[in-house]
Amino acid sequence: MRKIYIVEDDDSIREILEIFLISEDFAVQSFETVKDFDQRNKEDKPDLYLFDVMLPDGSGIDLCTEIKTSRENAEIPVLIMSAHAQLKNFADDCQPDGFISKPFDIDHLLSQIKEIIGNRENHR
Repeated sequence: MRKIYIVEDDDSIREILEIFLISEDFAVQSFETVKDFDQRNKEDKPDLYLFDVMLPDGSGIDLCTEIKTSRENAEIPVLIMSAHAQLKNFADDCQPDGFISKPFDIDHLLSQIKEIIGNRENHR
């Protein structure tokens, strides 16, 4: 089963994502804050990270940069969600594999997730 890690501070959005992705046969682990995410089991690797940009104690951009510059995690895709940011505004070290604007269409999000994960599996 493919696994997705979500970092989203909005309870409603996080819960909708969890319910929907689980119904689509994904294993989901979600985090409300950067601090929560930092306490994850770092040995356990997801198939995709899904980060909100604006978090109460940090930024999804910073998390993306951390993942993309880490030797152990750089190959894991990152999808960024934001109501405010645009793809061109990301730091050079954060090269997300996808970007989705909020509010988003859940079917469009699912197709992006499947495409990104599929591309990763095809390049292994």
